[in-house]
Amino acid sequence: MFTTIVAAVDGSEPSKHAIKAACDIASHYGAELHLVHTPQVDTTAVAVGAGTYVLEASFEQIAEAGRTVMAEAKTACESYGTEPKSTYIGSGIPADEVLSVATAKDADLIVCGRRGLGNLAAIFLGSTSSKITHDATCAVLTVK
Repeated sequence: MFTTIVAAVDGSEPSKHAIKAACDIASHYGAELHLVHTPQVDTTAVAVGAGTYVLEASFEQIAEAGRTVMAEAKTACESYGTEPKSTYIGSGIPADEVLSVATAKDADLIVCGRRGLGNLAAIFLGSTSSKITHDATCAVLTVK
């Protein structure tokens, strides 16, 4: 039923559950598994007197964080008995990166974690998993 699976990876607990589900499905169907991660810029506020100074992470810090998350995801896959066919670390909008890889690989399933921000937060902030589900041209499994 499934021959090519793309799993979205972000290091969160729902993402870890999604990796496990993707590996299980890939193993069951003998499908290829492709991992996609897009590191996001986190800022750190440093108190300076009565004010605040925001230090943005450097490109290298962001890239290193991305490599770490991807290495952990690949190790998790291997512990479940699945060797990812490819890994991709993007630099754009996470949902767009996942959809782009899914299109390029002609995926028939995308597996992603659900953040669980709640309905109100999702309305204002948007949701990567919601965008993937809405815009995907293949089946999408969202794992909590």
